[in-house]
Amino acid sequence: MKWLKGIFHGKKDSGNAETLALSEIYSWLKVHSEPSGFEDRLQDIYLSIEEAARALAGDLRALGSAEPNSTTPPKLLRAGLAARGEVVKQMEALVERMDPPRGRDIESASDHHWAMVKGLERTITTFGRAQRYAAALFPKEIESINVELSRISRLLVELEDVIGQWRAELEEIWYARELADSINKDLSLIADLKERAKAEEENLSGLLASMARMEEEQKRLAEGPEGKRIEELKKDIEQKREHLRQAEAEMANLISPLNKALGRIRKQGSSDRLILQHAKVFEMLLTAPSKVADKDIAGSLQELRSHLASLGLKDRKKEKTLDHIDLLITNRSLEKARSRQAALEKAIEEQDKLLSECSRDLLQLKEQLSRTKKSLQRTKASVDESHQSLRSIQEKADQDTSELNGRLTRLSGKTVKVDLSR
Repeated sequence: MKWLKGIFHGKKDSGNAETLALSEIYSWLKVHSEPSGFEDRLQDIYLSIEEAARALAGDLRALGSAEPNSTTPPKLLRAGLAARGEVVKQMEALVERMDPPRGRDIESASDHHWAMVKGLERTITTFGRAQRYAAALFPKEIESINVELSRISRLLVELEDVIGQWRAELEEIWYARELADSINKDLSLIADLKERAKAEEENLSGLLASMARMEEEQKRLAEGPEGKRIEELKKDIEQKREHLRQAEAEMANLISPLNKALGRIRKQGSSDRLILQHAKVFEMLLTAPSKVADKDIAGSLQELRSHLASLGLKDRKKEKTLDHIDLLITNRSLEKARSRQAALEKAIEEQDKLLSECSRDLLQLKEQLSRTKKSLQRTKASVDESHQSLRSIQEKADQDTSELNGRLTRLSGKTVKVDLSR
C-alpha cells in the first residue's frame, strides 16, 4: 500500500527516477493496474463493517429484550415501545444491507457503498424521529446503537475514500494508455513526414540544380552566335516596324485631304443617291487604307473625281481636293506608299519567321525554365508545409509525453520518464 499512499497523499519521490521506453509503457501499466492493494484495503473495511453489523445486531437484540421502568407514565410508555419497534425494524434492514459483496472489484464496491449510504440515510431519518421516545425508556441501548451508527458512518467514509482512490488510479491508467496511443500515432506520423520532407528536399535540390543548369545554358545561348543573331534580327525587325509606321503615317497624310470628300461620297452611296463602283474601297480608304489593293486605288480616285462636283463641297475646298486627287493620280503616290508598306510588311513577316526559327531553342529553354520555376515554388511550399506539420505534431507529442511523465510519476510514487529514443 506504500505506492498507493504516495500517489494520492503527496508522498515525495523516495527512489531513483525510472526511465521507460514507449514500448514498455503498456506492460508497466498492466503491472500497476493490479488492484491487490485496493482489495486488501477493501477486505479490511468489509471485516470492520461485518464486525459493526454483528455489534449492531447485538444492540438490537438487547433493545428488543429490554424492559422499561415500571414507573414510566403510560403515555410515554406507549410512545417509547412503538418507537422501539420502528427502530428495530429500520436497524435490521440496515444490518441486512451491510453484508459485503462477493466481488472485490470497484463496481461491486461502489454499488455496495451506494446501497449502504442510502440505507443509512433512511435509517437515520427514521431513527432521528423515534430515538427520542425510545431513549426515554431504553437510554443505554439507544446510546450503544448510536455508537455503532457513528462507527458505520466512519467506515462508509473510509470506503468512499478507497473507492475514490481506486477510481483515480484507474483514470490515471486510462489516460496514460490514451496518451501512449496518441504518442505512438504521432511518432509514426512524424516518421512519415520526415521521409516525405526528405524526398521533397531532395526533389527541391534537384530542381535548383536543374534550374541553375538551364540558366547557364540560357546565358550561353544568349551570349553565343545564336544570341547575337537573334539580337540583330530583333533590331532589324524593330527598324522595319518603325519604317512601316512611317509608311502608314505617310499614307494617312496622303488620304487626309480627301477625308471630307470620302465621307460625303460614302454617305451618298449608302443613301442610294449615287451608284458607286468603289463603295467598299472608299470605306477602306477612310478606315484601313493599308488594306486597299493597289489595283483599286486609281479607279477609286477617278470615281471620286467624277462625283466631286455633286458632293456639295465649297469651291475652295473642292479645288484643293481636285488638285490633290490629280496629284495622287499623276504621281501614283498612294500606290507607291502602299507598295512600300506591303514590302515592309512582307519583310517583317519573313524576319519574324526567321527569328522564331532562330529563337526556337531559347524559347523552349525559357518555357522549360518557367515550368521548372513553378514546380520549384510548389515543391518549396510543400516542404514548408511538411516542416510546419512536423513542428506542430512534434510539439503535441512533446506535450503528451510531458503529461504522460506526470501521470506515470503519480502512479509510481517516484519520478518516471518516457524515453522516446529507446
